[in-house]
Amino acid sequence: MLAVCALGAGTLALLLFAPHGNDRRQPVTIPRGASLMEIGRLLEDGDVVSHGALFAVAAKLSSRGARLQSGTYLFPESISMRDVIAALAAGRYQLEIWVTVPEGATLRSIAALLHAKLRIDSARVIALSRAPSFLRALRVTASTLEGYLFPDTYLIRFGEEAEKVLAAMHERFERALTPELRARMRERGRTLHQTLTMASIVEGETRKASERARVAGVYENRLARGMKLQADPTIQYIIPNGPRRLLYRDLAIDSPYNTYRYRGLPPGPINNPGLEAIRAALYPEKHEFLYFVADGTGGHRFSRNAAEHEVAVLEYRRIQKEQRQ
Repeated sequence: MLAVCALGAGTLALLLFAPHGNDRRQPVTIPRGASLMEIGRLLEDGDVVSHGALFAVAAKLSSRGARLQSGTYLFPESISMRDVIAALAAGRYQLEIWVTVPEGATLRSIAALLHAKLRIDSARVIALSRAPSFLRALRVTASTLEGYLFPDTYLIRFGEEAEKVLAAMHERFERALTPELRARMRERGRTLHQTLTMASIVEGETRKASERARVAGVYENRLARGMKLQADPTIQYIIPNGPRRLLYRDLAIDSPYNTYRYRGLPPGPINNPGLEAIRAALYPEKHEFLYFVADGTGGHRFSRNAAEHEVAVLEYRRIQKEQRQ
């Protein structure tokens, strides 16, 4: 403070209004609850202002001083101290990053993605996704947000609060469920949770848009006949180190999500399905297929009975063997 008082009025005005050149432009993070002196020191260390103590005094005297926002900022290469104060009060120049959440992403993978891209605490994301109070605030009646976050590309502020990010992803999910889709659920006698669970299995099974409704039809046929779904993606969901090649011992895991052991749909979604997978679950293709196996080209070969399926499996194994050679 003494150093600031020693400066003349002309010098003070020059430091306050003159643009300061930033030769090493880089993001500056202002933590929540930081004092004006701490903010000034961070800005000076980041070469955004030339004198951190003067910044603290100017901010305190400014009508905006009490409204400076936390966040990660990327200021222009040349900016005056006065404009820095105004920018911090308005939240301007906060670093924003485009983040793409792919269709079929699980909560675990979304949490890891948000941490890698935005430095958002992944443990916090997971905890919030299972917190009853947060779920109630979003009006989600399920026990977790798995399946209720919409895969899309989002522009998110670096270091944003996990609550805001999850709320935005869920809000996008709510908007994606059109009145037509909600009416179709009622027509089929399916709850939203059941629909998302089926859609997540479809999403996990195939990335080919042309196959989704057919895959959904296979599982609908199995449900109608009281067969176990035997869906590999439900096993991938419960193994701790997946996804990987499944082993026979994985199929014996005692979990309600293990559709090789338990009939019917699993307790909930196993990922966050995209809109096309949701539509496939609501408009499954009507056919007689009960089985399918990879065809070696990224698609699947569908069969009506076990005998046909066995032939298809042998053919796939032959293709695999050729591909390894």
